[in-house]
Amino acid sequence: MAVNVGLDIGTTAVRAAVVNAGKGTPTLQRYGEVALPPGAVIGGEIVDEDLVRGALTRLWKTAKLPKKRVVLGIANQRVIVRRVDLPYMAEDELAESLAFQAQEYIPIPIEDAILDFIPLEEFTTPDGEPMLSVLVVAAQKQMATDVLRVVQGIGIKPMAVDLQAFALVRVLFGGDLNLDTAPQAVINIGAGLTQVVIVKGGTVRFLRIVSLAGEDFSRALVDGMGMDAAQAEQTKRRVGVAIEGTPTGSEGDDKARVLLTRQADALIDEIRGSVDYYLSQATDGGIQRMYVAGNGARLPHLANRLGRSLNIEVAPIRMLDGDRLSIGKVGLSEAELAQAQPVLPVPVGLALWGET
Repeated sequence: MAVNVGLDIGTTAVRAAVVNAGKGTPTLQRYGEVALPPGAVIGGEIVDEDLVRGALTRLWKTAKLPKKRVVLGIANQRVIVRRVDLPYMAEDELAESLAFQAQEYIPIPIEDAILDFIPLEEFTTPDGEPMLSVLVVAAQKQMATDVLRVVQGIGIKPMAVDLQAFALVRVLFGGDLNLDTAPQAVINIGAGLTQVVIVKGGTVRFLRIVSLAGEDFSRALVDGMGMDAAQAEQTKRRVGVAIEGTPTGSEGDDKARVLLTRQADALIDEIRGSVDYYLSQATDGGIQRMYVAGNGARLPHLANRLGRSLNIEVAPIRMLDGDRLSIGKVGLSEAELAQAQPVLPVPVGLALWGET
Protein backbone atom coordinates (compact mmCIF):
# COMPACT_ATOMS: atom_id res chain seq x y z
CA MET A 1 0.00 0.00 0.00
CA ALA A 2 1.32 3.44 -0.94
CA VAL A 3 2.45 5.78 1.82
CA ASN A 4 0.90 9.26 1.82
CA VAL A 5 1.99 12.55 3.36
CA GLY A 6 -0.66 14.82 4.88
CA LEU A 7 0.35 18.50 4.89
CA ASP A 8 -1.36 21.06 7.13
CA ILE A 9 -0.37 24.71 6.63
CA GLY A 10 -1.65 26.33 9.82
CA THR A 11 -1.48 29.83 11.23
CA THR A 12 1.40 29.22 13.61
CA ALA A 13 3.09 26.15 12.08
CA VAL A 14 3.35 23.83 9.10
CA ARG A 15 2.80 20.18 10.00
CA ALA A 16 3.14 16.94 8.08
CA ALA A 17 2.39 13.30 8.85
CA VAL A 18 3.59 10.27 6.89
CA VAL A 19 1.03 7.47 7.18
CA ASN A 20 0.97 3.96 5.82
CA ALA A 21 -2.68 2.90 5.68
CA GLY A 22 -1.87 -0.65 4.62
CA LYS A 23 -4.20 -3.29 5.99
CA GLY A 24 -5.66 -2.88 9.43
CA THR A 25 -4.67 0.03 11.65
CA PRO A 26 -2.90 2.92 9.86
CA THR A 27 0.69 3.47 10.98
CA LEU A 28 2.20 6.88 11.64
CA GLN A 29 5.71 6.58 10.23
CA ARG A 30 6.88 10.15 10.61
CA TYR A 31 5.66 13.47 11.94
CA GLY A 32 7.15 16.93 11.96
CA GLU A 33 6.25 20.55 12.46
CA VAL A 34 8.02 23.87 11.99
CA ALA A 35 6.82 27.14 13.49
CA LEU A 36 5.69 29.98 11.24
CA PRO A 37 6.47 33.64 11.98
CA PRO A 38 3.43 35.78 12.91
CA GLY A 39 1.63 37.07 9.84
CA ALA A 40 2.87 34.44 7.41
CA VAL A 41 -0.57 32.80 7.34
CA ILE A 42 -3.73 34.65 8.38
CA GLY A 43 -7.14 33.04 8.56
CA GLY A 44 -5.91 29.96 6.70
CA GLU A 45 -4.56 32.00 3.76
CA ILE A 46 -0.90 32.38 2.87
CA VAL A 47 0.16 36.03 3.15
CA ASP A 48 3.95 35.77 2.92
CA GLU A 49 4.88 33.06 0.42
CA ASP A 50 8.61 33.27 1.11
CA LEU A 51 8.18 32.66 4.85
CA VAL A 52 5.89 29.69 4.27
CA ARG A 53 8.15 28.26 1.59
CA GLY A 54 11.12 28.55 3.97
CA ALA A 55 9.23 26.78 6.76
CA LEU A 56 8.19 23.99 4.40
CA THR A 57 11.80 23.57 3.27
CA ARG A 58 12.94 23.18 6.89
CA LEU A 59 10.08 20.80 7.64
CA TRP A 60 10.91 18.50 4.75
CA LYS A 61 14.60 18.55 5.61
CA THR A 62 14.33 17.98 9.37
CA ALA A 63 11.53 15.38 9.20
CA LYS A 64 12.99 13.70 6.09
CA LEU A 65 9.67 13.63 4.27
CA PRO A 66 8.98 12.25 0.78
CA LYS A 67 7.94 14.87 -1.77
CA LYS A 68 5.53 12.65 -3.67
CA ARG A 69 2.02 11.47 -2.74
CA VAL A 70 1.36 14.61 -0.69
CA VAL A 71 -2.22 15.56 0.21
CA LEU A 72 -2.58 19.25 0.97
CA GLY A 73 -5.29 20.51 3.33
CA ILE A 74 -7.05 23.86 3.08
CA ALA A 75 -9.46 25.75 5.34
CA ASN A 76 -10.34 29.42 5.02
CA GLN A 77 -13.17 31.79 4.19
CA ARG A 78 -12.60 31.25 0.45
CA VAL A 79 -13.91 27.68 0.76
CA ILE A 80 -17.68 27.37 0.76
CA VAL A 81 -19.67 24.23 1.63
CA ARG A 82 -23.43 24.18 1.11
CA ARG A 83 -26.07 21.48 1.30
CA VAL A 84 -28.29 21.79 -1.77
CA ASP A 85 -31.46 19.91 -2.70
CA LEU A 86 -31.80 19.39 -6.45
CA PRO A 87 -34.13 17.50 -8.79
CA TYR A 88 -32.85 13.94 -9.00
CA MET A 89 -30.29 13.21 -11.71
CA ALA A 90 -27.51 10.71 -12.24
CA GLU A 91 -24.15 11.67 -10.74
CA ASP A 92 -22.45 12.03 -14.14
CA GLU A 93 -25.24 14.34 -15.29
CA LEU A 94 -24.94 16.36 -12.09
CA ALA A 95 -21.17 16.65 -12.54
CA GLU A 96 -21.71 18.15 -15.99
CA SER A 97 -24.37 20.60 -14.84
CA LEU A 98 -22.99 21.42 -11.36
CA ALA A 99 -21.89 24.95 -12.27
CA PHE A 100 -25.40 25.82 -13.45
CA GLN A 101 -27.14 24.03 -10.59
CA ALA A 102 -24.99 25.53 -7.81
CA GLN A 103 -24.53 29.13 -8.93
CA GLU A 104 -27.36 30.56 -6.83
CA TYR A 105 -26.08 28.89 -3.66
CA ILE A 106 -22.38 29.79 -3.87
CA PRO A 107 -21.23 33.37 -3.04
CA ILE A 108 -18.27 33.05 -5.41
CA PRO A 109 -18.55 33.77 -9.14
CA ILE A 110 -18.83 30.31 -10.68
CA GLU A 111 -16.12 31.09 -13.23
CA ASP A 112 -13.73 31.83 -10.34
CA ALA A 113 -14.50 28.63 -8.39
CA ILE A 114 -13.38 25.03 -8.33
CA LEU A 115 -16.50 22.94 -7.74
CA ASP A 116 -17.10 19.44 -6.41
CA PHE A 117 -20.00 17.64 -4.77
CA ILE A 118 -20.79 14.74 -2.47
CA PRO A 119 -24.15 12.96 -2.84
CA LEU A 120 -25.91 12.70 0.52
CA GLU A 121 -29.32 11.13 0.09
CA GLU A 122 -32.30 10.73 -2.19
CA PHE A 123 -35.81 11.75 -1.15
CA THR A 124 -39.21 12.51 -2.59
CA THR A 125 -41.20 15.73 -2.19
CA PRO A 126 -44.83 15.65 -0.97
CA ASP A 127 -45.78 16.07 -4.64
CA GLY A 128 -43.88 12.94 -5.56
CA GLU A 129 -40.90 14.65 -7.24
CA PRO A 130 -37.64 12.68 -6.81
CA MET A 131 -34.87 14.81 -5.31
CA LEU A 132 -31.18 14.47 -4.52
CA SER A 133 -29.48 16.18 -1.60
CA VAL A 134 -25.82 16.97 -2.25
CA LEU A 135 -23.01 18.74 -0.44
CA VAL A 136 -21.54 21.30 -2.82
CA VAL A 137 -17.93 22.37 -2.23
CA ALA A 138 -16.56 25.52 -3.88
CA ALA A 139 -13.02 26.83 -3.53
CA GLN A 140 -11.75 30.05 -5.05
CA LYS A 141 -9.39 29.18 -7.90
CA GLN A 142 -6.86 31.90 -7.12
CA MET A 143 -6.55 30.82 -3.48
CA ALA A 144 -5.95 27.20 -4.51
CA THR A 145 -3.46 28.30 -7.17
CA ASP A 146 -1.52 30.38 -4.64
CA VAL A 147 -1.22 27.48 -2.18
CA LEU A 148 -0.13 25.05 -4.88
CA ARG A 149 2.47 27.49 -6.17
CA VAL A 150 4.07 27.72 -2.73
CA VAL A 151 4.33 23.98 -2.10
CA GLN A 152 5.34 23.14 -5.65
CA GLY A 153 8.04 25.80 -5.38
CA ILE A 154 10.15 23.50 -3.18
CA GLY A 155 9.53 20.40 -5.26
CA ILE A 156 6.54 19.01 -3.35
CA LYS A 157 4.16 17.19 -5.67
CA PRO A 158 0.60 17.25 -4.28
CA MET A 159 -1.60 14.46 -5.57
CA ALA A 160 -4.72 16.01 -4.04
CA VAL A 161 -6.08 19.08 -2.28
CA ASP A 162 -8.61 18.26 0.44
CA LEU A 163 -10.61 20.17 3.02
CA GLN A 164 -9.22 19.94 6.53
CA ALA A 165 -12.79 19.28 7.70
CA PHE A 166 -12.98 16.16 5.55
CA ALA A 167 -9.64 15.01 6.98
CA LEU A 168 -10.95 15.40 10.53
CA VAL A 169 -14.04 13.36 9.77
CA ARG A 170 -12.02 10.70 7.95
CA VAL A 171 -9.64 10.17 10.83
CA LEU A 172 -12.36 10.21 13.46
CA PHE A 173 -15.11 8.18 11.85
CA GLY A 174 -13.73 6.49 8.75
CA GLY A 175 -16.54 4.54 7.14
CA ASP A 176 -17.73 2.87 10.31
CA LEU A 177 -20.83 4.85 11.18
CA ASN A 178 -24.27 3.53 10.36
CA LEU A 179 -26.24 5.95 8.18
CA ASP A 180 -28.93 6.21 10.85
CA THR A 181 -26.51 7.35 13.55
CA ALA A 182 -27.41 10.67 15.18
CA PRO A 183 -25.45 13.72 14.02
CA GLN A 184 -22.23 14.55 15.79
CA ALA A 185 -20.04 17.65 15.75
CA VAL A 186 -16.32 18.13 15.28
CA ILE A 187 -14.85 21.44 16.45
CA ASN A 188 -11.30 22.20 15.33
CA ILE A 189 -10.02 25.26 17.20
CA GLY A 190 -6.89 26.45 15.48
CA ALA A 191 -4.84 29.57 16.09
CA GLY A 192 -6.44 31.64 13.32
CA LEU A 193 -9.83 30.04 12.72
CA THR A 194 -12.30 27.52 14.12
CA GLN A 195 -14.06 24.89 12.02
CA VAL A 196 -17.53 23.71 13.02
CA VAL A 197 -18.35 20.44 11.28
CA ILE A 198 -21.58 18.44 11.62
CA VAL A 199 -21.32 14.78 10.65
CA LYS A 200 -23.91 12.07 10.13
CA GLY A 201 -23.15 8.57 8.96
CA GLY A 202 -19.49 9.43 8.54
CA THR A 203 -20.32 12.18 6.02
CA VAL A 204 -20.00 15.94 6.45
CA ARG A 205 -23.46 17.54 6.44
CA PHE A 206 -22.48 21.07 7.48
CA LEU A 207 -19.32 23.15 7.66
CA ARG A 208 -18.83 26.67 8.93
CA ILE A 209 -15.52 28.44 9.38
CA VAL A 210 -15.46 30.93 12.27
CA SER A 211 -12.85 33.67 12.48
CA LEU A 212 -12.66 33.53 16.29
CA ALA A 213 -9.89 31.16 17.40
CA GLY A 214 -6.87 30.64 19.63
CA GLU A 215 -5.08 33.88 18.76
CA ASP A 216 -8.07 35.87 20.00
CA PHE A 217 -7.52 34.53 23.52
CA SER A 218 -3.91 35.74 23.47
CA ARG A 219 -4.99 39.08 22.00
CA ALA A 220 -7.49 39.53 24.84
CA LEU A 221 -4.62 39.36 27.34
CA VAL A 222 -2.37 41.61 25.27
CA ASP A 223 -5.07 44.25 24.95
CA GLY A 224 -6.60 43.86 28.41
CA MET A 225 -3.46 43.45 30.52
CA GLY A 226 -0.63 44.90 28.44
CA MET A 227 1.20 41.57 28.09
CA ASP A 228 3.53 40.84 25.22
CA ALA A 229 2.62 37.97 22.87
CA ALA A 230 4.88 35.39 24.56
CA GLN A 231 3.64 36.25 28.05
CA ALA A 232 0.02 36.11 26.88
CA GLU A 233 0.55 32.67 25.36
CA GLN A 234 2.11 31.33 28.55
CA THR A 235 -0.56 32.88 30.76
CA LYS A 236 -3.53 31.53 28.84
CA ARG A 237 -2.09 28.01 28.90
CA ARG A 238 -1.61 28.24 32.66
CA VAL A 239 -4.77 30.06 33.74
CA GLY A 240 -7.43 28.85 31.30
CA VAL A 241 -11.13 29.69 31.48
CA ALA A 242 -13.75 29.12 34.15
CA ILE A 243 -15.45 25.74 33.82
CA GLU A 244 -18.82 27.39 34.41
CA GLY A 245 -20.31 30.59 35.73
CA THR A 246 -18.92 34.11 35.51
CA PRO A 247 -15.50 34.58 37.11
CA THR A 248 -14.59 37.81 38.91
CA GLY A 249 -11.38 39.62 39.69
CA SER A 250 -9.41 42.62 38.54
CA GLU A 251 -5.83 41.60 39.26
CA GLY A 252 -3.33 38.98 38.12
CA ASP A 253 -4.59 35.52 37.22
CA ASP A 254 -8.15 36.39 38.25
CA LYS A 255 -8.32 39.20 35.71
CA ALA A 256 -6.72 36.99 33.07
CA ARG A 257 -9.34 34.29 33.68
CA VAL A 258 -12.13 36.87 33.34
CA LEU A 259 -10.78 38.04 29.97
CA LEU A 260 -10.21 34.51 28.71
CA THR A 261 -13.67 33.38 29.80
CA ARG A 262 -15.31 36.30 27.99
CA GLN A 263 -13.46 35.30 24.86
CA ALA A 264 -14.47 31.67 25.38
CA ASP A 265 -18.12 32.67 25.63
CA ALA A 266 -17.87 34.65 22.39
CA LEU A 267 -16.47 31.56 20.63
CA ILE A 268 -19.06 29.29 22.24
CA ASP A 269 -21.82 31.61 21.01
CA GLU A 270 -20.48 31.27 17.46
CA ILE A 271 -20.40 27.49 17.79
CA ARG A 272 -23.90 27.45 19.27
CA GLY A 273 -25.19 29.59 16.41
CA SER A 274 -23.71 27.20 13.87
CA VAL A 275 -25.19 24.15 15.58
CA ASP A 276 -28.59 25.83 15.95
CA TYR A 277 -28.59 26.76 12.26
CA TYR A 278 -27.89 23.17 11.27
CA LEU A 279 -30.58 21.83 13.58
CA SER A 280 -33.12 24.32 12.19
CA GLN A 281 -32.59 22.82 8.74
CA ALA A 282 -32.32 19.17 9.78
CA THR A 283 -34.83 16.57 10.90
CA ASP A 284 -32.43 14.04 12.41
CA GLY A 285 -32.49 15.11 16.07
CA GLY A 286 -29.97 16.90 18.25
CA ILE A 287 -26.19 16.62 18.32
CA GLN A 288 -25.20 13.41 20.08
CA ARG A 289 -21.59 14.26 20.87
CA MET A 290 -19.01 16.95 20.14
CA TYR A 291 -15.33 16.22 19.46
CA VAL A 292 -12.65 18.88 19.79
CA ALA A 293 -9.19 19.17 18.29
CA GLY A 294 -6.64 21.83 17.39
CA ASN A 295 -4.13 23.97 19.23
CA GLY A 296 -6.88 26.14 20.71
CA ALA A 297 -8.44 23.09 22.35
CA ARG A 298 -5.41 22.94 24.67
CA LEU A 299 -6.75 25.94 26.60
CA PRO A 300 -7.56 24.61 30.10
CA HIS A 301 -11.29 24.01 30.73
CA LEU A 302 -12.45 25.38 27.36
CA ALA A 303 -13.86 22.01 26.26
CA ASN A 304 -15.59 21.59 29.63
CA ARG A 305 -17.19 25.02 29.39
CA LEU A 306 -18.26 24.33 25.80
CA GLY A 307 -19.96 21.07 26.81
CA ARG A 308 -21.70 22.59 29.82
CA SER A 309 -22.88 25.62 27.84
CA LEU A 310 -24.33 23.54 25.01
CA ASN A 311 -25.37 20.61 27.20
CA ILE A 312 -23.54 18.21 24.89
CA GLU A 313 -20.96 15.58 25.75
CA VAL A 314 -17.55 16.81 24.61
CA ALA A 315 -14.50 14.62 24.03
CA PRO A 316 -11.06 15.29 22.56
CA ILE A 317 -9.91 13.50 19.43
CA ARG A 318 -7.14 11.30 20.81
CA MET A 319 -5.10 9.87 17.98
CA LEU A 320 -2.69 8.01 20.25
CA ASP A 321 -5.24 6.17 22.38
CA GLY A 322 -6.77 2.80 21.59
CA ASP A 323 -6.42 1.28 18.13
CA ARG A 324 -7.01 4.39 16.01
CA LEU A 325 -3.36 4.78 14.98
CA SER A 326 -0.25 2.63 15.29
CA ILE A 327 3.04 4.39 15.92
CA GLY A 328 6.07 3.39 13.89
CA LYS A 329 9.61 4.69 14.23
CA VAL A 330 8.50 8.30 14.22
CA GLY A 331 11.66 9.64 15.81
CA LEU A 332 9.77 11.49 18.56
CA SER A 333 9.54 10.76 22.25
CA GLU A 334 6.26 9.81 23.91
CA ALA A 335 6.16 13.28 25.47
CA GLU A 336 6.65 14.97 22.09
CA LEU A 337 3.92 12.84 20.52
CA ALA A 338 1.54 13.59 23.38
CA GLN A 339 2.23 17.29 22.94
CA ALA A 340 1.36 17.00 19.25
CA GLN A 341 -1.84 14.99 19.82
CA PRO A 342 -4.32 17.92 19.48
CA VAL A 343 -2.91 18.85 16.06
CA LEU A 344 -2.31 15.33 14.70
CA PRO A 345 -5.83 14.68 13.37
CA VAL A 346 -5.64 17.03 10.38
CA PRO A 347 -2.33 15.88 8.84
CA VAL A 348 -3.08 12.22 9.63
CA GLY A 349 -6.58 12.52 8.14
CA LEU A 350 -5.14 14.15 5.03
CA ALA A 351 -2.67 11.30 4.65
CA LEU A 352 -5.60 8.86 4.76
CA TRP A 353 -7.16 10.51 1.70
CA GLY A 354 -8.58 7.90 -0.64
CA GLU A 355 -8.82 5.23 2.06
CA THR A 356 -12.52 5.68 2.89
